Amino acid sequence: MRSPQGFRNGESPSPHNRIPTPHFHNTVTLRKLKRFNSLILVFRVTAFTFSLASSVFMVTNSRGSGSPHWFDYDAFRFVFAANAIVALYSLFEMGVSVWEISTGSTLFPEILQVWFDFGHDQVFAYLLLSADSAGTAFAKTLR
Repeated sequence: MRSPQGFRNGESPSPHNRIPTPHFHNTVTLRKLKRFNSLILVFRVTAFTFSLASSVFMVTNSRGSGSPHWFDYDAFRFVFAANAIVALYSLFEMGVSVWEISTGSTLFPEILQVWFDFGHDQVFAYLLLSADSAGTAFAKTLR
């Protein structure tokens, strides 16, 4: 809290409580950050590829007209929906990663971006884990 006394040397108060100082990054830090963001992009592409492949495989997989289909069972529809949701999320995050690499800044403020990515990655990982567990257990009972 500021003191109620006047400012020294006739200074007037700043309209901003705190003027942000510019961030300094050396070239080594920038290269490491770009390498790290490129590695994250590789992981995002991998997650997108596997989720999309799983979704496409489920849609196109058929044994014949007389056999039951995957969409007849709730557990398999849950697996398909989870993979489709993760594929769409990964596609969005790939765009965000490309944005970060090309511009050098995050889409949201940095701390919000980190928590957004972490929170959604955790939620979708648990969603995939639970869907795959349900699908595996149901496939085992169908045997």
